[in-house]
Amino acid sequence: MSLRDRIIAADDIGKRLVHVPEWNVDVEVRTLSTGMRSRMLQSATTGDGGVDISRLYPMLVIATAFDPETGTPIFDDSPEDFELIQNKSAKAVEVVAKVAMEMSGMSVEEGVEPEGKDS
Repeated sequence: MSLRDRIIAADDIGKRLVHVPEWNVDVEVRTLSTGMRSRMLQSATTGDGGVDISRLYPMLVIATAFDPETGTPIFDDSPEDFELIQNKSAKAVEVVAKVAMEMSGMSVEEGVEPEGKDS
């Protein structure tokens, strides 16, 4: 098997069980693909180059939160689910969003950009 084939065959989408105390549930958080991360960051970037966290966090929850029992997404990419998440506890949403960001190589401390990127 070639190196390319081994890379393609690698199961590199991580999964982590996260307890969200405010919701009293466990959520399976999955790593974003490179394409999804890029589209998400582009969609959440403001005109001045900053990141709109009020858009990014719900998008992260929608894209990365799965039911640990069934493996199915908890939310869908609808305006209704986006608004639903925006109206949930900021602390609860941040728990999931920060884990998703960490797992997907995104940094919170220095703005939202891929970790390891030179400034």
